[in-house]
Amino acid sequence: MSSANRARKKSGRTLAKSRNRSAPSPYAPVLDDAAELHREESILIAEAWASQLLGQIWVAGWADDAADGAHDPNDFLQNEVEALIRHMAGQRTPAGLAVLRALALVGEDWTRELATEAGRKLASRGVPEPAWVAHTDVAELTDALSMTDMFGDVEVITLGFRRADTEHAFVVFVDHASLAGIFKIMIGELADDGITGLVEMFGTQGSLAEPIPLPAAQARARLDEALDRMLDHGPPEVEYERDAPAAEKAGSDDDGDADSDDEGDPAGGWALLRARLDLLPDDQLADADADDGDGDGLDIELIDDEADREEAERVAAEFLASDHAEALPDREAARIWARMAADWALDLGRPAQRYGPLSLGYFLITEVSQHIALGADDLALLPAVIRAWAHFTTDARELGSAAHEQWDEQLPDILDEFVASYREPDAADHRATCADVIDFRLYETETSSEAVFDRLYASAPAFVRRQLDDAELAVHPPTIPAASVESAGTVHQIKVLLRGSKPPIWRRLEISSTSTLADLHNVIQAAFDWDDDHLWMFTTAYGKFGCSPDLGDRDPDEATIAQIAGEGVTFRYLFDFGDDLDHDVIVEKVVPVTAGAAYPQCIGGRQPDPVQYYFDEDGEGRADALFDKDVINARLARLRS
Repeated sequence: MSSANRARKKSGRTLAKSRNRSAPSPYAPVLDDAAELHREESILIAEAWASQLLGQIWVAGWADDAADGAHDPNDFLQNEVEALIRHMAGQRTPAGLAVLRALALVGEDWTRELATEAGRKLASRGVPEPAWVAHTDVAELTDALSMTDMFGDVEVITLGFRRADTEHAFVVFVDHASLAGIFKIMIGELADDGITGLVEMFGTQGSLAEPIPLPAAQARARLDEALDRMLDHGPPEVEYERDAPAAEKAGSDDDGDADSDDEGDPAGGWALLRARLDLLPDDQLADADADDGDGDGLDIELIDDEADREEAERVAAEFLASDHAEALPDREAARIWARMAADWALDLGRPAQRYGPLSLGYFLITEVSQHIALGADDLALLPAVIRAWAHFTTDARELGSAAHEQWDEQLPDILDEFVASYREPDAADHRATCADVIDFRLYETETSSEAVFDRLYASAPAFVRRQLDDAELAVHPPTIPAASVESAGTVHQIKVLLRGSKPPIWRRLEISSTSTLADLHNVIQAAFDWDDDHLWMFTTAYGKFGCSPDLGDRDPDEATIAQIAGEGVTFRYLFDFGDDLDHDVIVEKVVPVTAGAAYPQCIGGRQPDPVQYYFDEDGEGRADALFDKDVINARLARLRS
């Protein structure tokens, strides 16, 4: 497998977060690399380059989240990618076009759409195309194969593609033992023996079963789910240097030898994998055969909490009734362990008995040692219980004698590592301070839905708590206060600030206090010259009001400004859920109506109307315009007519 190493030698240098006008452009290193990319002939190398670039931005978002926990890494990724595309769209250079054309081939659909449109605009101005653009034929799937270990903890899915006269492949290592999803993605051109050589190479590593052909839709479904888990969980547990280049190489050289410690780093490959999966059919039922519910253990069955509890209790009872548990001295401890292990597997969407050495080790090290309080006696007796559980699950799944032998070989190390990990000072400190630690003997009491929610809420990052609060408001919105008689004679003076704008773009407006939130939406659209062609929503202390009742929005015509916000209150207005044009609406004061005045009206502001679409030629030159209150009031006057 010949990897696209040249793309990894310089691709995706870290983007500085500073936007200080006096500082060098944070995109200068990217443009330096893109000058060479523009001369490249291989489209696969261009795709790998862009994938590495998006991967490093993704990693940076998670690094920031680990530092302060105050933002959503997905928002960081979207904001940074949009800023990158916006900057490249304004370059009018071959290097800028190379970046846009490469980004149009990888990542989520919104990334590809933005980069495609921006690249089209740039090319129409006569900027020369990169050499590899001539080879952008659609890649067609030729093979999809799956190999798993006997326990279903690890799956290797190989996808072969043909584009014109060349073939390339993705070898994706899926982690079914933890929340990580994917722990390795290898991408490269195929050697003469094609995908058969890959299967033989990886099939000899470990105890992987014979390869099974996968229908295209089933391959997509499995990898979609694993990729979503990886993106939600964050980068693998490795040290990333924020201010250093991304992994220079990933994959193997022409001889098949690893050429980097970061071989197959999924951070650099997920964006290209995402684009390839979008080429495959999205309906698994169209051509996927149903599995028997366990087997390789990869089917996910969505069931409710009550069914989960009943299943966990059933499995725990079977464990206690089995020969493996017969000699255990403390049957209550055995029952609690079985409930705990079954619950964890079911929470991950797996059958309760589906455990292998990797998944058991992960559960013990990352969950039990960190979140279960064990007394010395229970810690001493638990290894015997775990050993009995491992062999019970093997019989329950009918895996045979080879699986029992694997357990006998690996359990001593797994159990020794667990006990040592549990006794480590760092683990003890974590259990002493973590909000979601559960006493082993009180496991069932402390895992009630209310208790779990309280612990999760207390330990969640700030942005997750905000999302939970928003969900609570949507389900149980507060009653909107009745409109007061006095509001008919007052106006709200509000300042509307476009969040994230530098320098700040804002408008000071006066609007009748009895105007509805639907009226206010129209006023803000006119004040900023937005096109009113996208979804919008107000977020207030009384819930969300907007144009999408199917998304849980309350009717914006049912509440006036006076009813939802008094003097000193700030609420939010979001327009265009793709570009996220987010505004603070600040009620500065409530004043009596001025005789003869026409409302709404603009009484102040800063900066010209913002450009809504940065690749829109109609917006060129507006950066040099001035704030013009008269123009805004002319637009507002049309609302009154």
